[in-house]
Order: sequence, then structure tokens, then C-alpha cells
Amino acid sequence: MSRLALPALIVLCVVCLSQGSKDVCYLPIVEGNCSNRMSLWAFNITSRRCVRFYYSGCGGNANRFKYRLKCVFSCFKYRF
Repeated sequence: MSRLALPALIVLCVVCLSQGSKDVCYLPIVEGNCSNRMSLWAFNITSRRCVRFYYSGCGGNANRFKYRLKCVFSCFKYRF
């Protein structure tokens, strides 16, 4: 493998992940419609912060992250 292959692959992954993030970051926070309570993170576009919320386990949308840092990194460009 050439010396540039790994850095090129990393850049490609970052670009691909960040392109899908805009739609996710602008989605409303939806708890879902089941009876479970999982503590997750979502991006609040009004406050421009990642906030904790309880997800019911089904329904909802893609604006939910298991870890706060994943939320922060995914929606970083919308925080300012």
C-alpha cells in the first residue's frame, strides 16, 4: 500500500460522513413511540448544542447519537 493510501482513505471517510451530517443535525429531536428509555444525545439546532434525551427504542429519526462526542463531531460545523 502506498504512503498516501491510508491518508486518502481517511479523508474520503470524513468527507462521506460529513456530507450526511447536515440533514441529521437539522432534524428535530424525536423520542419515538415505544416504551423503552435509552439515554442518547441529539443536536438541538436552536441552541446549537448536543443535548441528552430519552429515546423510546423505535420510530424517531437519525438525529440521535449513542455518545456525546459523536454528536459533537457530526454537527460541529453547525455549532457556530
